[in-house]
Amino acid sequence: MDQPTPQPPLQEAARVQPRPLSLTTKVLFGIGSMEDGSQLIVVGGVLLLYYSQILHVPASLVSLALGVSLFVDAVFDLLVAQFSDNLRARLGRRHPLMYASILPVGISFIALWTPPHGLSQHQLFLWLCVTVTAFRFSHSLYMVPSGALLPEIAPGYHDRTQMYGFRYMLGATGGAIAAILTYGVFLRKTPEFPLGQLNPAGYPRMAIAVGLLMMAANLISDLGTHSRIPHLYRPAPRDVRWREWAAEVAAIFSNRNFLIAVAGGVLAAIPVALTAGLLIYINTFIFSLPSKSVALLVATQAISAPIGFALAAAVSAKLEKKRAYLALYATGVIVTHGPLVLRLLGLLPPNGAASLLPILISTQTVAGILTISGSIVNTSMIADVVEENQARTARRSEGLVLFSDRLTLKLASGLATILPGILLAIVKFPAGARPSTLDPAIMRHLAEIYLLLAFTLSGLAILTWRTFRIDQAGHQKNLAVIAARRAAAADRPEA
Repeated sequence: MDQPTPQPPLQEAARVQPRPLSLTTKVLFGIGSMEDGSQLIVVGGVLLLYYSQILHVPASLVSLALGVSLFVDAVFDLLVAQFSDNLRARLGRRHPLMYASILPVGISFIALWTPPHGLSQHQLFLWLCVTVTAFRFSHSLYMVPSGALLPEIAPGYHDRTQMYGFRYMLGATGGAIAAILTYGVFLRKTPEFPLGQLNPAGYPRMAIAVGLLMMAANLISDLGTHSRIPHLYRPAPRDVRWREWAAEVAAIFSNRNFLIAVAGGVLAAIPVALTAGLLIYINTFIFSLPSKSVALLVATQAISAPIGFALAAAVSAKLEKKRAYLALYATGVIVTHGPLVLRLLGLLPPNGAASLLPILISTQTVAGILTISGSIVNTSMIADVVEENQARTARRSEGLVLFSDRLTLKLASGLATILPGILLAIVKFPAGARPSTLDPAIMRHLAEIYLLLAFTLSGLAILTWRTFRIDQAGHQKNLAVIAARRAAAADRPEA
């Protein structure tokens, strides 16, 4: 089971080794994650609110459209990963797809927020299904090859943690910029809409601004890593048939540590996605925060990101990755949900109190630091499966390793995207609601169900990740096996 399977000689793999990364290249590569950070804040944060409360599409239908699009995109991710792993283009395996995604990302994102006037609810539902799926496809054309590029350009056990740190830090910065544009510029309060996030006029202009931000981040990252292309691995020529492809996927799913990563990732992803879907409802209808205050809360990522980046590197170096991740994740779960628990217990200042917003900002900042640190370490752990799989199979398939995992996480996120609409339907949340007239019992019921799900799934995620087995010594052993095989391939006479 653990013996390497026969593969073609890797002469081209041994031809070059990645050069050390400069700080400039690390930053330019990380800027690309601003695209992902922006869409997480906007699509994950306000799309459900926009279509259900402003366009009056039933929340259950909106969640269904978002969930189905994620399920379909999960399969698309895997196809893109396999195609990218085996691509032999002049621009390498990753960059052709990354460049190709730029225009579709911007166009589909803007279309998502600008449906034609006069559509019925069912027509709006269809518009949402088509545009959000098109956006997710376009976004995957960048995220899949870009994410697969990172383990190759940063092979070291701690080097890749640092690289993921730049990626998460700048992704969070992109999210903070998108939040400021969304809540602070385009969804500001007006006399008619004291809660600016309920103002329909600001959404189309927001879509254009954030769409351009994502396109720019994508392009800058692509150009910033373009010079690395000649130094990257190129697969040996081969005709990948369906059975071969299925066998490669099966080999990855037979890896114990990968299965643990998938299971733990699923359990952790559902409460995270559920939180993202419901947070705008919690801030609007439980804490009665205006859009300006919501913008401040989300913008705390700009503070959390660099601190989280530094904390991830320090804690993982001291504790090893697994122990560091478990400590950061468990503490982050408690801090994230603390304010809502205190509100249900009657221990938080009332809405409108001068101390409420500072408390929420403080906890959001600390939670962001812990969450970002944990995510950096966790993704670095998953990336270590790339070399373990390569040591076993003699084939480098970082696209499949990272985005077979991404596929499963998207399935979980799809479920968690459907859940907010289901929960809103269970508590009979009305369309077009206003904080001043909404029955407080509805939001209390919603909060209780949400917290029960979040804590239960997070606890199961912690128990699962405790069984992950790749440490620094194991990673170094895998690198040694790969280096020995490459040296032997380089010395082998050409056929």
